[in-house]
Amino acid sequence: MVKSRFLFLVSLCAVFMLVVGCSQSPASSEDGGSNGSDEQYTIKFAHVVSSSTAKGQAAEKFGELIEERTDGQIKVEIYPDSQLGADREITEQMQSGSIQMNAPFTGVLPSFVKQFEIFDLPYLFPDKDVAYNSMHGELGDILNEKLSEQGLRALGYWDGGFKHFTNSSHPVESPEDLDGLKMRASQSPLLISQFQALNAGGVSIDFSELYTALQTKTVDGQENPLSNIVSKKFYEVQDYLTLSGHGYMGYVLLISDNFYKKLPEDLQKTVDEVASEVNEWQWELASSDEEKYMETLEESGIEISEFDEEDKEKFLEKTEKVYEEFKKVEGSQEMLDAIEAEK
Repeated sequence: MVKSRFLFLVSLCAVFMLVVGCSQSPASSEDGGSNGSDEQYTIKFAHVVSSSTAKGQAAEKFGELIEERTDGQIKVEIYPDSQLGADREITEQMQSGSIQMNAPFTGVLPSFVKQFEIFDLPYLFPDKDVAYNSMHGELGDILNEKLSEQGLRALGYWDGGFKHFTNSSHPVESPEDLDGLKMRASQSPLLISQFQALNAGGVSIDFSELYTALQTKTVDGQENPLSNIVSKKFYEVQDYLTLSGHGYMGYVLLISDNFYKKLPEDLQKTVDEVASEVNEWQWELASSDEEKYMETLEESGIEISEFDEEDKEKFLEKTEKVYEEFKKVEGSQEMLDAIEAEK
């Protein structure tokens, strides 16, 4: 009897262990996904420009493709027009983990990586081909490594276009005409130095507040690519446009490195592939939009002038100290050489 009861208890325990073992969920993988495939993720993608620009449209396209190719496993929420703050605030929130993506203007990034001041040098790139090849070549590699040290991962670079001047005071037909104007600059120290070298008093104002600052004449003018001048309708509160092409505006497609590393490998690969595809698409769209923006500005009635090669040389001479200031930055010559090699 005792032996029979013992065998019954052993059998009962074996059945119990089998049932418990079968009912347990699969172990979570080391990369954070449930067996690497079924955990849901949400990307908050915030930026400061209009959804109608090439940058705004590229953000939307990135979100659509990610959701489509992950079958909704990654959801992307887009917040344009500074809804979640200025570029610097958004990037800081990426570091803290409350926002996952941004495509900030390079002029904001020196606050995080000093070497990004290189984009604020006058007439740095002769054309968009050199800009593209530099940012996706050795220059980009150097900067991307610095970004990773700040918890930010670069997925590529987007085209913002060459910058031009607008103002509400008088035509600017040469660098000398900037003398005495109060011009808005972004937060980059080198851009403020640029305007000071031209005796144009650079004033730092957030992009989201710029239209009001121009309207109330807190500043006389500003610098931006045609895409921002048109999408933000600066031509409504500015009388003069100078096609100077004196600076280049790039955007860095950033994702929180901490968030990226938590994604399973298959989702990381999808993010990389979509980013690469959208990068190419964005550059093509940005270039094709230039003609449309010029038509809008010509129809707006704003008075348009243009720098010739002599004016550009004068501009470089007047702002020479900006280059000297940048050469104090660690690794500056290596980056300048990387650009020179692409020309």
